[in-house]
Amino acid sequence: MEIKLNPVIDFGRMPIANAFLTPDEFATEYFYQMVVGFDPATSAIGLVNRVPPEKMFHGQYAFFSSTSKGMQRHFRATAEKLLPYAKGGIVVEMGSNDGIMLEVWKELGVRAVGVEPSANVATVSRGRGHWVIERFMDDKTADEILSAGPVSLVYGANVSCHIEDFPEYARLVARLIGRDGVFVFEDPYFLDIVEKTSYDQVYDEHVWYFTISFINNVFAPMGLHVFDCEHIDVHGGELRMYVGHKDKYPAKPAVAEWLSREGDLEGKLALLDTNIKKSKTELRDLLLKLQKEGKKIGGFGASSKGVIVCNYCEIGPDLVPYITDNTPIKQRKFYPGVHIPIVPQEEFSKRAPDIAVLFAWNHLKEIDESQAWFRQGGGRWVTHVPTPRII
Repeated sequence: MEIKLNPVIDFGRMPIANAFLTPDEFATEYFYQMVVGFDPATSAIGLVNRVPPEKMFHGQYAFFSSTSKGMQRHFRATAEKLLPYAKGGIVVEMGSNDGIMLEVWKELGVRAVGVEPSANVATVSRGRGHWVIERFMDDKTADEILSAGPVSLVYGANVSCHIEDFPEYARLVARLIGRDGVFVFEDPYFLDIVEKTSYDQVYDEHVWYFTISFINNVFAPMGLHVFDCEHIDVHGGELRMYVGHKDKYPAKPAVAEWLSREGDLEGKLALLDTNIKKSKTELRDLLLKLQKEGKKIGGFGASSKGVIVCNYCEIGPDLVPYITDNTPIKQRKFYPGVHIPIVPQEEFSKRAPDIAVLFAWNHLKEIDESQAWFRQGGGRWVTHVPTPRII
């Protein structure tokens, strides 16, 4: 399948969102032009310019899933829900990170393997006793897995959108699951990005912004289709899609319901472009107003999402002097591009800002519970989703 993306939304010059760095690395920092494009023939929505995978997924990958208790609960509930599809074969998890879900499969007595190219998180997972193949998915990896037995379920959470050659990836998935297995994946859903103006979902790792329309177009030549789907609230809104062979898994009503909402994708992209520009102006104006009022401002959660917000909206240490985070590999480093210092999360209570820009806005509930003192003491969160505002 040939995909030709026509440029639609230009975010300008962007750094790698997870490439937290030290001052000696400022001069050689990598940047690229971040542009979202659309292909009307396939309904593909994705990045026109790609960052080489080795620059994003490597031995210093800065995202560890297990640091979030909310995600621990999410993956446990997901594994239990998918258990009927998992029985009778091997479960393959694409992008298994530090083994957060492999641990659940182990507890459930299901044989599972993680495919994880980033060495540091793969090592953590392997240290917990998990079967991990430390490389990108390819035919060699598929051969190794299939030689161990049939695959009943291939699962991926926020990883399928990372795959540059998605049609080739789909071929490999189809090879793994055959006629009887199922592919289940959850990634940021394009309609959520439009409805929430959550443009921070767009960054180097997220090559694609999925719709059922696109997934069906890719898998159709292999006899596969989306036979079920469900909306989930994690990471700001995702659509979990279930892919299986048309002869074995007929489409459920939910698929048609969501497909009906995906009309006029080109018009939705144009609306998103307009709203993104408006959001930038409003967020900068809000922070400048708060600064003029003498409010102490800080940042909370050094997420990759926040890197996009800060770089696109031109927010540097003059507006947000620091960002606190509980991930050790990020601490005492700097935000890519804008070079805002990242400090340990303990500093949040010590510095006690009046206003905290919540870059990890999709974890608001969990953060509000762990930092209850902040709002109780008069502090306020600022977010840009769905519009820039004080919460």
